[in-house]
Amino acid sequence: GFPVLGIFFDKTTSPIGNWTDLAVASGLLAVSSAISLGILPIKKFFKIFIYGIFVFSVILLSILNFYVAFIFTLGASIIIIVYFSTVEKHFFVDLPESPSSLKFFLKPNFLPIILAIISIVFLINPTVPSTDKDLKEVVSNAFNISNIEVRPSFSTTLNISKAVLSNEAFLGSGPNTFMHDWLVYKPVEVNVTPFWGTNFLFGFGFIPTQIASTGIVGILLWLSLFLSLVFLLVKSLTKIPESRNVRFILILSCIATLYLWASSFMYAPSYTLLVLAFIFSGIFVATVSQMNVIQSRVIILSKNSTTNFFSIIVMLVFVLGIIYLGYISFNKNISAIYFNKAIDLSNTPETTIESIESALEKVFKFAPTDIHYVALSRINFVKAQIASTNAENTPEKNLSVFKDSISKSIEAANMAIKINPSGYQNWMTLGIIYDFLVPAPLNISGAYENAVLAYSEAEKRNPNSPEVPLFLARLELGRGNVESARTLIRKSLVLKEDYADAYLMLTQIEVQDNNLKDAIASAERLALLIPNNSSIYFELGLLKYFNKDYAESADIFALILNSIPDYANAQYYLGMSLAQLGKLAEAQQQFEALSLTNPENEEIRLIIEELKKGTRSFLNK
Repeated sequence: GFPVLGIFFDKTTSPIGNWTDLAVASGLLAVSSAISLGILPIKKFFKIFIYGIFVFSVILLSILNFYVAFIFTLGASIIIIVYFSTVEKHFFVDLPESPSSLKFFLKPNFLPIILAIISIVFLINPTVPSTDKDLKEVVSNAFNISNIEVRPSFSTTLNISKAVLSNEAFLGSGPNTFMHDWLVYKPVEVNVTPFWGTNFLFGFGFIPTQIASTGIVGILLWLSLFLSLVFLLVKSLTKIPESRNVRFILILSCIATLYLWASSFMYAPSYTLLVLAFIFSGIFVATVSQMNVIQSRVIILSKNSTTNFFSIIVMLVFVLGIIYLGYISFNKNISAIYFNKAIDLSNTPETTIESIESALEKVFKFAPTDIHYVALSRINFVKAQIASTNAENTPEKNLSVFKDSISKSIEAANMAIKINPSGYQNWMTLGIIYDFLVPAPLNISGAYENAVLAYSEAEKRNPNSPEVPLFLARLELGRGNVESARTLIRKSLVLKEDYADAYLMLTQIEVQDNNLKDAIASAERLALLIPNNSSIYFELGLLKYFNKDYAESADIFALILNSIPDYANAQYYLGMSLAQLGKLAEAQQQFEALSLTNPENEEIRLIIEELKKGTRSFLNK
């Protein structure tokens, strides 16, 4: 099955986005503060306030420590320094009452230089003296913040885009579909990394992702936007306005536009930052238009009754469209709030399934998505599992709850597939439910065929995942098809040679078939993959013991006891292994230590008596 409780939800979020988005926004705020103090004539109180904003944003930027933000704050700082040194200096006048010692700190270039130096230092990331740690690690440890951005490489993103465009060149795969593109076309080499099971919503950056999502049409539209902005930027530089206020708006909107769109090439910003990018782009275009850098034409729609009528219709449609989009957005936000509350409940210890289900049901009153139906399906599946093993209620009541929960679980999974048939997890969820109904004592008719169908559909949507063959292997085991299960496990290991779950299942199969040699080989591989798991080492020790490799089993059990001294089963089999090796005195020590924690165990008492006599007939029992 799959867990419902303990669903992970990212707590490192803010209204701007995650830590990465907050770092980029902090860099933009620092840049904006530097521009404001360098151009505008600000009174002392507001100047101190903006200095405070600059200091705060730089500190926040340093704490969050996102290298993309530092790259673009450095770039923006250099542009501002060059601008202030070549253009703005003709408009800047030193205050006559300022002491000569403070003149440098009042110059427009002071804050951009500070910001550039800080950006360079964090990009270099030097080792901090007396700590043997780099600057990033020291800052991260000091504030207990870990800001790690994991995403596909630029080359991988382009390769996936190339694969998508070979099938859907004109319009691409569609908006917000990179996650599905990633699962279908991701390279198999990803399976050797810790992120083999990660579903990336974006590629290397937001703009590179649009190649696959929007196709040739989208690429041309994005190019048109960026080329237009660059054209306007070049033209505006030839006509710097005399007005300080207009100049400030021009430079700020220009730098902010460059900063935000350039950042979107290097990572996937939040919707908040994307909206800001469009807003600053609009302000920049409006400012350039006001400067008469580009020609504009005014169209008066109220000249005659015909154009006036059509203009009213267009405006009405536009307003209704805005209201409708606002309504949809409101419902989605409310759904997200209720869903997050349900997730928070699932992360709270001792929370009942019923309370999580009650919180989740509120989501479906607004704008449910396939993710919400998958969550509902999993909750009902867990309820069915609990009912199938519940010894407290009557069999009749347990059967009634089981049937109702399984029915609701399947229904919710099918709804998720109906909403989003390309969703890999939607098909896996349905397959797992039917998989559960296959083995005895259930043996539900048609469950096997439905599970195979669901897993096959999931495999089409994630062909390089080692997970699907392993689930199919478990399904075959439920039918008693051991050889088919072995074949599917090997297929899973071809896709991911270090797949611990596959080795665990293979070990269990070999143990059931009494193939101790093959079981030991699988268990040894599993122990290497999960070195700190005492249960796996215990199973390996048992296999060694029953294979009569007593010296190796003794070493393994001793290793377990070094880390977990009160592991009674390991101590018991260590004593048995030592006795098999003829080390009766050492075996006696282990059983005597074991008797202290199990004083009423008759078997241990008899073994100790035999060992004291120098006999070991207990080994034959």
